[in-house]
Amino acid sequence: MTFEKYALEQGSIMIAFSDKNLSIGILELNPKQEMPKHNRPGTESLYQIKGKCTMKLFEDDGSVKETVLNEGESMEIPASKFHIHSNPFGEVSLTLWKFTGDITEALSKIREGRKV
Repeated sequence: MTFEKYALEQGSIMIAFSDKNLSIGILELNPKQEMPKHNRPGTESLYQIKGKCTMKLFEDDGSVKETVLNEGESMEIPASKFHIHSNPFGEVSLTLWKFTGDITEALSKIREGRKV
């Protein structure tokens, strides 16, 4: 399997597979970094491969629920739920992500000019 790898200010993103029904890859977050607040139209399944990260989930009432994902742990983020992938820790975080649904537009924006 060939991964596409793209540089981000916060680390990098690797895309293993993506079509209009399913997308799979790995998010690498450097220490003390976080992704911008975002949501996706499909369910997002996460599995923590290395290190740990904090997921910030924004609830309908405006509150924020934080969940730490340790190595070997997983979680699902419902479709359209705003969230932030964060790494407030001192080591690199590697998180496997899988989306059901069409996120090809979001991945196209990532692909623009960032290939490593």
